[in-house]
Amino acid sequence: MSIASNVIDENSKLGLARTLMREKLAANGIYYNNQDSIFQLVRRWNLKYADVSFNTPYSSEIYAGAEITVGATVTDSSTDDPISGMPVTVISGGQTYTILTDSNGEASVTLTVGEVGSTFSGIVYAGKRSDDWSYEVPAFAEFSDYADSGDTGLYDIVKYPTDITHSFEIVEVSYTGNYDLSKQTTAASVVMAIPNVYSNGIDGTNGIHMSVALRQKKDSNQGWGDAIALVNSKSLSHYRDTKILELGAYPAKKGLKYSTSDHVVRDVNVSSGQLTLDSQLYYFDLYYDNGYVKATIRHQTTNDFTYEADISDKITFDTFYPAVMIYDAGGHIQWESMDVEPWTHEEE
Repeated sequence: MSIASNVIDENSKLGLARTLMREKLAANGIYYNNQDSIFQLVRRWNLKYADVSFNTPYSSEIYAGAEITVGATVTDSSTDDPISGMPVTVISGGQTYTILTDSNGEASVTLTVGEVGSTFSGIVYAGKRSDDWSYEVPAFAEFSDYADSGDTGLYDIVKYPTDITHSFEIVEVSYTGNYDLSKQTTAASVVMAIPNVYSNGIDGTNGIHMSVALRQKKDSNQGWGDAIALVNSKSLSHYRDTKILELGAYPAKKGLKYSTSDHVVRDVNVSSGQLTLDSQLYYFDLYYDNGYVKATIRHQTTNDFTYEADISDKITFDTFYPAVMIYDAGGHIQWESMDVEPWTHEEE
C-alpha cells in the first residue's frame, strides 16, 4: 500500500473516531465544538469525572466598557488536585473561545462589556456542566455592601486637610456589623468614604440612587455635619471642594444642603428637629438625575424628611462620587449597609 493510501486510510479512521466520539458526547449531554480534535473530544469526555467550578460575572461587575474575566476551574474529584489541559469553551457576543486549563486547573478569557443599554450575555461549557449569564448593561457598576460581611478595603478614604487623624473599622452595634468612621473634631475639615469601584468617578449625565442605613454620631458640641453625598472631586484643596450635594443630619436639623466653587454651604431644603443620636438606625435615600433630586430620611415606618424638586439652578455635576461624609467639627458616623445603583427620573 502506498504512503498516500496509508494517509487516506488513517484520516478515514480518525474521522470515524471523531464521529463516534461526538456521538458519545452528545448522548451523554457533554458539550463539544465541531473544530475539536480527537484528543480534545477525549478530554471533554474525561471532564465527566472531574469537578468543575465556574467563574461567571455578577451584576455588580457589569458596566459599559468593563473588562470581565470568565471561565472555569477543573480539579480531580478524588484528590482536589488541579487538572491541566482540559478544554473549556466560552461563547459570548457571537464568538466562541476554547481554552485549555493551565497548571492551576484554570481556563479563562477576558471579555469587554458593550455600550449602555446593550445585553452582555454568554455561557461557559465544561464537560456536562455549564453556567450562563445575561445582563442589560447599565451606565455604571452597581454597589451593594453590608458591614456584616464587608471590608474597609472596599472604600477609598479622602480627607482635608490630609494631616487630620481618622479611624475606619468595622464594629458590632446591636449584634450587627457597622462601618465606623471617625475623624479629629477640627473645624473646616472633612473625611469621606467613597466605594473604590467608583475610583474614576461617575459621569454627571447619569442618574444615581444612593441608599445608606446609618446611625448618626456626634463627638463635639460645635457645628457638625454627618451626611451621604455626591461630591465632584477627590482631590481636595478645601473641605467643601468643589461641588457637594448632601443629605445629612446637623445640630437641631436634617435635610438637603449643597455647596459650589465658593465653598459656602447653602440649604436646598432642611427641617427642624435633630435626629436621634447613637442608637437609632436611619435609612437615607438620595436620588439625583441631571439636576433633579429626591431625598428621604426615615426610621422604621416613619418619614423624618422628604423632598423632591429640580435644583439644576443650584447645582449640577460633570462628574460625581457617592460618599459617606463627616465634616466641620463633627467627627463620627456609622453605617450598616450601602447600595448604589443607576436611576432615571421619569417625567410625569
